[in-house]
Amino acid sequence: MTSICVASGKGGAGKTSMAAALASSLGAPVIFADCDVDAANGAIALGAIEKERTPYFAGPGFSIEASACTGCGRCFTACRFGAIEADNNTGLFSIVPELCERCGACVDVCPTKAIVTFEKQAGVLFVSEGRGSMPLVHAELEPGEDTSGKLVAVVRKRAEAIASNDSIIVIDAPPGIGCPVIASLTGTDLVLVVVEASSSGIRDAARLVELIVSMKRKALAVINKTGLDDAMDEKARSMLSDAGIPLVGEIPFDPALRSAEESGRTWAEIRCEATDSIRALLDATIEAIGEAGGKSARPMSATS
Repeated sequence: MTSICVASGKGGAGKTSMAAALASSLGAPVIFADCDVDAANGAIALGAIEKERTPYFAGPGFSIEASACTGCGRCFTACRFGAIEADNNTGLFSIVPELCERCGACVDVCPTKAIVTFEKQAGVLFVSEGRGSMPLVHAELEPGEDTSGKLVAVVRKRAEAIASNDSIIVIDAPPGIGCPVIASLTGTDLVLVVVEASSSGIRDAARLVELIVSMKRKALAVINKTGLDDAMDEKARSMLSDAGIPLVGEIPFDPALRSAEESGRTWAEIRCEATDSIRALLDATIEAIGEAGGKSARPMSATS
C-alpha cells in the first residue's frame, strides 16, 4: 500500500482537481481519501455515490437539566465563550451547542450538579463510490467543531482498511498548515504540492513546503495557472528550487479546465490546450509514486 498526499496551502489552488485527475489516471487499485473534512468536495469531482455513513463522535457534550438548575448564574459567569444563555421567562440557563467549546468549566462550578454530559456527534464519515467503482472515503465535520485533525485520522484509517497491499491511497489534504494538514501528511510516502502562481498562492505554498521539510516527507510540486504573470511564475519556481522541491510540471491557465469540472470530468479526461502539460506531469508523478512505494505504478496512458 502506497499513499500520496496532494496539498496546496491555499484554497482554490487546484488541489482537489489535481488529486481527482491523479486518482483517475492511476492503473493500480485506488482509494481516494478526502481529508478536507470542513469542506470535502472530492465526491463532486469524482461523481461519487454514497454507499454508507457512520456517525463520528469526538468526546462529551454538555447540557443543563432544567429541573436541577436554580438559576444561580455561576455557569454563566464561568463560561468564557458566551455559550450559556439565560431564559428571560424562567431565569434558568441553557447551553448553546454551537458555541460550547466543551471545556467543562461550567461543570466544575455548578453547585447542584445540574450540568450533565452526553456523547456528542461531531460529524459523519462517508464511504462512497466514484467513477470506475473507485472507493472514496470522506467526512463532514459539524459547524463549530474543532476536532478536524481527529476526523482526518478516522478518514485515513477507514481508507487503509479498504485498501489492499497493491492499493494506492490518494489523500486530498485541506488547505493551510494546521492540525488537519499535519494529520493528512503524517506517514505518507509522497507529497504533491500544488502551487498557485499568485502572490498569496506562493506565500501559502512556501509555508506548506516548510512544514513538509520539517516532517521529512518526500515531495514533488506542480505550478498551476501559469502564463498570467511571468514574474509570479518565476517566483514560484524560485521558491521551490530554494526549498529543494522538484518541479514535475506546470499547468497553464485554461478556462477549459473549469468547464471540465462543471461537466463532471477530471482534468485527465478532456482535451484542451493544457492537456499535454497535465498528462506529462501526471505521468511523472505516477512514476514517482511507484518509486516511493517500492513498486511500479503504471499510468493509464501506458495501458491505453
